Amino acid sequence: MKPLLITTVAILLSSGCTTSPQIQTMQEQSVGKIPCPSEKIEIIQYKINDADGSEYWMALCNGRTYKCRRGASDQTNTINPDVICEEMETQMPE
Repeated sequence: MKPLLITTVAILLSSGCTTSPQIQTMQEQSVGKIPCPSEKIEIIQYKINDADGSEYWMALCNGRTYKCRRGASDQTNTINPDVICEEMETQMPE
C-alpha cells in the first residue's frame, strides 16, 4: 500500500511542475500589462471561448490578482495581442 501512495504523491507533485502551452502564452501576454516578468506570473484560472477564441484569465504576481482578457478579434495577432489586465481589489482585510 505504501509504494502506491508514494507513487501517487510523486506523480501529483511532478505534474504541477509543467506548464501547458496555453498557460505559458497567457503568462507571456500578461507581461507589460501587469508589473511582473512572465516567470513570476501564475495563472490561477482561465477560460478559452471555443466559439470565438477569446480568452479570460486570472493572474497572480507579487501578492496581487489581475483579471485579464484577450478578445476574439485578436486571435490572429499572436506576437502583440491586444490584452487588457486590470488589478482586482483585495478581499482581505488589512
